[in-house]
Amino acid sequence: MVNVTGIRRQESAARAKATIYSHAKTGNLIDWRPILEWTEQEVFSAINASGMACHPAYRCFGMSRVSCRFCIMSSLPDLAAAARQPEAAPLYRRMVTLEADSGFAFQGGRWLGDIAPDLLDADLRDRLARAKEIAAIRSSIEATIPKNMLYVKGWPTRPLTDEEAVFLAGIRQKITALKAHAHDATLQKDGALMGIAGAPVQVRNPDAAQVETANGPFMTSSLPVAGFAIIEAADLAEAIDMVSRTPCAVAHGVVEVWPLEQPS
Repeated sequence: MVNVTGIRRQESAARAKATIYSHAKTGNLIDWRPILEWTEQEVFSAINASGMACHPAYRCFGMSRVSCRFCIMSSLPDLAAAARQPEAAPLYRRMVTLEADSGFAFQGGRWLGDIAPDLLDADLRDRLARAKEIAAIRSSIEATIPKNMLYVKGWPTRPLTDEEAVFLAGIRQKITALKAHAHDATLQKDGALMGIAGAPVQVRNPDAAQVETANGPFMTSSLPVAGFAIIEAADLAEAIDMVSRTPCAVAHGVVEVWPLEQPS
């Protein structure tokens, strides 16, 4: 069996090392690369001479390669060309939303949201800006990991010491907290009232005869009371979902949800 492919040496450093044909490692299969030595101009000349039309990606959209509409391997001009197509706008917004939600850029240091920001509404642009801030802080935290503890092929190449394991766990906790604090910021932007708990004071006024105060909490807990938030939710289930991603909830703390009911 012969497998014919259209790769060319000019396309990449890896393909430059390819041979015209090779035998597959398994099975009775030969890989044949008949246009390996062709130039880009020779390819388009052959297509024109045959009477066929080039793929619309080249002919209509001005792209340099045929691939996914937004490909992680695409060049900046190809991403811009893809974003210019009206039918691509909904997909573009969905993918930028993934960047905003995850805090990771589409292509390493290149954010897809920077390709066509005019296609994004103000809310998504704000969320993307916060995601970039989180990414920068995350990078600075990860930069503290010693080189001999970074991921390499076959990682881990040796057992970690207890101290190293605790250190990596601490890094992970810091990064997790970043996302949780960003969620707090989103809740505040959406109208939640939040505050930090100060020192409590107990107040009593028996029979409205004399006000008595005492420092300290009336209710006690093994965990300190860190703060409060007044949020608006459709029901208890939505409120639970909203607070489940806050710092206290994800950092092994507890968040109490108290529904505020209107008196009848």
